Amino acid sequence: MMTRGSRPNPASDLTRTEDYLEVVYELIGTKGYARVSDIAERLDVKPPSVTSMLKKLNRMGLILYERYRGLTLTDRGEQVARFSQQKHMTITKFLQILGVTEKVAKLDAEGIEHHLHRNTIRRIQRFVDFVSKNPSWFKAFQDTEID
Repeated sequence: MMTRGSRPNPASDLTRTEDYLEVVYELIGTKGYARVSDIAERLDVKPPSVTSMLKKLNRMGLILYERYRGLTLTDRGEQVARFSQQKHMTITKFLQILGVTEKVAKLDAEGIEHHLHRNTIRRIQRFVDFVSKNPSWFKAFQDTEID
């Protein structure tokens, strides 16, 4: 909600959009459907906030939403959701390579993923791929002492 004198925050809007789409994508993938109550629980928000966002995503052409009927991702919405999920997994793996625990890596990835440039994500992905294909390098890195 905007107050007088405030400006829209495109970065914050993009973050919320990606978070919602990612949750919808995951719910549909695991349960076969995504309900307002499930989305609200996953994102720790109130159901009316979810309904408002779903209407916005519908207007943006990212989902097809009919109140009381359910929702589906459009091709574009699924593409955004998959890319967001891939960013999250890439950053999580990267942080784990650095020695961060899985729990902390997942939490940190959630905060980082929306703030990195697409090219940065690509470079991190290349590094993660390199490490997975070169286990001896990874073992040597793990055995390096930290001051």
